[in-house]
Amino acid sequence: MEEFCITSHCIEKIQEGEPHLGVEEGFKFFVLDFKEWDQVPSLLSEDNLSEWIQHLRERETEESRGRSKEGSIIFRPHFDRLRTNVHYVCFRDIDEQGKERPVRIFLTPKAFVLLEWNGMSSERLDEWAQQGILSNPLELACAIGLRVLRHHQKRLDIIEDQMDILEEEILTAPRSWQLKRIIALHRRILGLKRSLNAHSSIFERFKNIEKAVYGDLQEELIFDMRRAMDHVHQTHEMIESLREAYQAAIDNHANDIMKLLTLLATILLPITLLTGFFGMNFEVMPLLHTTYGLSVFYGLSALIVLIVMAYFWKKKWLN
Repeated sequence: MEEFCITSHCIEKIQEGEPHLGVEEGFKFFVLDFKEWDQVPSLLSEDNLSEWIQHLRERETEESRGRSKEGSIIFRPHFDRLRTNVHYVCFRDIDEQGKERPVRIFLTPKAFVLLEWNGMSSERLDEWAQQGILSNPLELACAIGLRVLRHHQKRLDIIEDQMDILEEEILTAPRSWQLKRIIALHRRILGLKRSLNAHSSIFERFKNIEKAVYGDLQEELIFDMRRAMDHVHQTHEMIESLREAYQAAIDNHANDIMKLLTLLATILLPITLLTGFFGMNFEVMPLLHTTYGLSVFYGLSALIVLIVMAYFWKKKWLN
């Protein structure tokens, strides 16, 4: 276990057994290992929370056993009110490789417990403290929420970049494998959408946590949440448009093939008629017993092709 004291201007680590006067103007910050859940009630000065903590631990352990699939959510965001001033929150963070990880926290008016760092660091907390935005545990929870939202936004930007590349490929040369790419992007968008919806519920419930002053950081968190939701809805609509563009490109390609086959059939139809005519079993037929009959047939066939091609060109059907 690691113990810190966070004030309005810095974060300091507290050595075991040493009191720290700065706690009076700030709040305590604890970092526990996942196996140290049983220490949470004592840190929060709530000994009667042991049963609730055990229930939460079993639930989180069960979720951790899930398998990650593209677009799925393993660690679902949670908000649990354990007591009047004791809350448990689980954020779903996403790293640069797109791998999800939970950020589990307990907060009271004077204490904040983080279960494992999971991408956080004391340096980052110190940077936030020096900015003067960590006046209480709820503000720290909002700061972590903003960080989680920005990571979601980065994943959304990556998806949009991939969509731009895929759209250019579809318009240039549609292929069957592009549909699988569209479906994969659609799943990832739906996963982000579900995750943002769950976080939106958590951030809205932050308003019900009692505190002396309604912080500006919480206003920023809710504003960014709404902006992220609008963004993900727009991207979802773009994915649907991309699928329609792919289908239109495939249809156009099929139409081009049918157009070519139709033109070839139209050109060969008169020649087929001539071939059928001269292939009939009659003794008296024009050009049948002449030495130049075959040449006349080839010439007539070529003339028919030229006339049909000239007609198509005049009608601009060859464009």
